[in-house]
Amino acid sequence: MPKFDEPESIGNEVASPAGGGPVHPRAEMVVVLAQQGMGRNEISRRTGIPAVSVSRIAKANGLSFDASQTEVALKARIAELKKAQAGIALGLHEDIAVARMLLRTARTHRDYAFASKAIGDLTQAAQRMTPEISERESAEEVKDALMDLRDQMRAVRDGFEAQHGVPFDSAEAAEIIKQEAKQNDEA
Repeated sequence: MPKFDEPESIGNEVASPAGGGPVHPRAEMVVVLAQQGMGRNEISRRTGIPAVSVSRIAKANGLSFDASQTEVALKARIAELKKAQAGIALGLHEDIAVARMLLRTARTHRDYAFASKAIGDLTQAAQRMTPEISERESAEEVKDALMDLRDQMRAVRDGFEAQHGVPFDSAEAAEIIKQEAKQNDEA
């Protein structure tokens, strides 16, 4: 009897006999998430499939969990969480404005005390929820973006040189680029 409440086939029968991909919808979900660069543990957490089964499914479909892919996925997840955290903080600031309005319109000492307490609590929560972005983090993010841009530019240059057989910074390349731009404008 399996340890988890899942079909017997999910960890064992992960690919169709013809090699056409996963046969079980949950296995297909694992494959799609792994192809998007998500890590094994994150896939396990999101799908509820044990990490061991996630590894088995990925291996059976020719996928592996590369540390660099996992790092990219982790950075994306952290950015996603910071965005959600900032959204919550923004909502708390809106709630503070409502509580301030209640404070101004309070008719009794009791209503005034409740509104004051709410403002204090909401302010503390908003301060805790506002994501901190240090100058170092910002500099690292800019550096990473510039490095990615450099790598993409190199890839474009190398692809152009391989396709056309001329150096990218030559007069011939400039003429080819001009002709392609003209063709694109006409289309």
